[in-house]
Amino acid sequence: MNMMEMVLALFAVVFFTSVSLNYNQRLMNQNDLLINATQYVQATQLSHTVLDEIDAKLFSKQLAFFNIKTTYANVNRTIDLAFPGDIYNLNIRTVDCDSLGIPLTTPIVKNIWVRVRVTTVTPGLKVPVVMQRIYTKTHLNL
Repeated sequence: MNMMEMVLALFAVVFFTSVSLNYNQRLMNQNDLLINATQYVQATQLSHTVLDEIDAKLFSKQLAFFNIKTTYANVNRTIDLAFPGDIYNLNIRTVDCDSLGIPLTTPIVKNIWVRVRVTTVTPGLKVPVVMQRIYTKTHLNL
């Protein structure tokens, strides 16, 4: 083996090593994106579950409209999903608002709009999931 063949073999090793490292790095980035997407979907589902719980209680008349703020004001829930090993923290906040969901600076007596906001976080989730719903008092949910 002469000097030129040795240099070409060395360049080939360096080239294939850099291609392999680049491939593995891209694979790890893809894995992080997949885990983050999975956690985001799960956090969205858990947030939506809380809002659906309020809907169901209002519809079945287990919860009166004016009790939404007292029942769900400043509530923190921790949900441990054993299989994937993630622990999700749900922060539920309620405020009096106008018809657009903008919080009122001074509460109005017997206001007919309440905004419920659920913020869900878990370690590893890059952006917290925030879902909100505006509830309106009707003759059905006295």
